[in-house]
Amino acid sequence: MGFVEDVYVEMYPELFRGGGLTGPVKGYTLREIRLRPVFSKVNPLGADLSSSIGPVKLNFPLLSAAMNAVSGPNMAKAIFEVGGCGIIYRHREIETQITWLAEVLAHKPCLVSDPKCLRPDQTLEEANNILQEFGFSTIPVVKDGILVGIIFTGGIAFKKHLYEPVSKWMKPFEELKVEHVDTPFSRIRDRLLEEQECSVLPIVDDGKIFKGIYFMKDFFAADPSYHNGKPLAGIAIGVEKNDLERARQALEMGAGIIVVDSSHGNCPDVISQARAVVKMAHDRAAVIAGNVADIDGYWQLSQAGVHGVKCGIGPGSICTTTEVTGAGVPMFTLIRELDFIRRRMAVKGEHAPAIIPDGSIEGPGDMVMALAAGGDACMAGKWLVAASESLSCQEKGVGKEGFVEYWGMASKRAIKSRVTDSRYKGKTAPEGVEGRVKHRGPLKTWIKKDIELIQGGFAHAGAANLEALHEFGNQPIAFVRFSSAGQEQIRTRLD
Repeated sequence: MGFVEDVYVEMYPELFRGGGLTGPVKGYTLREIRLRPVFSKVNPLGADLSSSIGPVKLNFPLLSAAMNAVSGPNMAKAIFEVGGCGIIYRHREIETQITWLAEVLAHKPCLVSDPKCLRPDQTLEEANNILQEFGFSTIPVVKDGILVGIIFTGGIAFKKHLYEPVSKWMKPFEELKVEHVDTPFSRIRDRLLEEQECSVLPIVDDGKIFKGIYFMKDFFAADPSYHNGKPLAGIAIGVEKNDLERARQALEMGAGIIVVDSSHGNCPDVISQARAVVKMAHDRAAVIAGNVADIDGYWQLSQAGVHGVKCGIGPGSICTTTEVTGAGVPMFTLIRELDFIRRRMAVKGEHAPAIIPDGSIEGPGDMVMALAAGGDACMAGKWLVAASESLSCQEKGVGKEGFVEYWGMASKRAIKSRVTDSRYKGKTAPEGVEGRVKHRGPLKTWIKKDIELIQGGFAHAGAANLEALHEFGNQPIAFVRFSSAGQEQIRTRLD
């Protein structure tokens, strides 16, 4: 027997009695298994969700799926602001993907760079119109590009003073708390969250030219992850030679993550491409490759030197691979298998990449289960497509009933749009479907609550951080399998 076979025998000794196979592996989905709550001193809001993938640190271990319904520049900026990382999908045009990446890398988190403004000679009636139409109660006053003041509409009796100039009611520049355009994010955050009477911070350059404004309310969910001083952002590439050019340009620009993305990552093309990108990156960025569904795939990619292995073939919410091809592994079982070989390799001092579940991560509970099973970060599509920043929402809009369109990268729609790609050349049979997800609004307006729920999952397991959650997950009593009736009970409550 070879190394991989030995690991499977060690993992499932009951299936190899007498040197022969006695039965199939029992596979469990993330929804079938739950964590056992135990004695805990962990304050939920104090649980540390940070994680690492090679040289990259994530404050929130969530990556946006490299899908053309999900990950464009706005999604990458939004998820960066809350501590995750957007993986910009492999657009057919290299120039478009690289332009989007540049936009994200230049992004200043939480900065409202183009707010509604007034001139000092405009009237309070016009200020009131902005308040009524847009709900903005803090309006910068700008003359020839220079910030001259801010009007705070909250204390103004508009009916009595409608035709008076804004300059009479604004707070002049000399009385404002302001910051320079080059001020670090940490300084901005500290002032807004800790300084008295500092709920807004306008930003100017050396000539007092107005560059934007920060609002304290936007910082409660903000915890951006940086890499080498730049916003953390990544791109997905394929296995073609010109995909290495994508990686080269992205690395030179400062991208933090390069993903060699394939529906079946345990194959020669993906392994060799991963090895080439690792060599090119020189640890300047994290290299992730996948997807795999067996421990051999994990081992093969570890030998290629990747920092993370993406796992999951079949369990995605709109992936029909398991149904139409008969191939796939339930996600919980797959993560546990990869965690088994990873721990075995780590004990021997071998390179053991991070595990990144991709598929069936549809919300906080799924993410907690995937991390507890052994994941280091999760990749999500359906969960994030509901945000206003998703590409589907940006390009297709929200339907009449409040739904956002969602489709898989092997669906008819995706295949039709990528017929020039070698991966889809000649392919006509889809392995994915299209669907709809209820629109939830801008990411920052709802993700904070989901993060709190994930922290609550850590606390139930008595885990103050991801390392402790992994330790808990390797205890015999950590997980409980729910019967079909138990699963139905959970679904009924959620409905």
